[in-house]
Amino acid sequence: MGLTLRPFGMFRIFPGVGMTSQTPGPVAFRSASRLDGATWENDVFGVTTFLFGMGSYLHGEGGAHVTIRAALKTEDDVRFYFEYISRGDMATHSVGKTPVILAGQIDIDPANAKYAWLNHTHLVGRGMLTLDPIVQSYEMYVLV
Repeated sequence: MGLTLRPFGMFRIFPGVGMTSQTPGPVAFRSASRLDGATWENDVFGVTTFLFGMGSYLHGEGGAHVTIRAALKTEDDVRFYFEYISRGDMATHSVGKTPVILAGQIDIDPANAKYAWLNHTHLVGRGMLTLDPIVQSYEMYVLV
């Protein structure tokens, strides 16, 4: 039995650069930021609305680990929670040379027949950063 990746639209996240707290740690540099926004458009959700979110960033010699937690709303007004981890090499990613890879999950009302299946799967994405404006854009896929 294998897994199939089904395209699941484009997810874009807008980091809150002005609202960042940064501290060096004994193992790696850490920071936390409020998100300025996010959009996700696909055939299931339509166009989402961003409600709130935050992210944390851990960077050391071995690479970067970005954790994002965000609440969004589908086009038909169903709220959901999206949590993911992205990993990659920030030195090459931040200059547009390499992608970061996302692995995440959605929590959504299990009583909603249209969306309940999302509580039972994972999502993956391949993301690239643009700097003007600062946007992390992911090609999203759902595992089926």
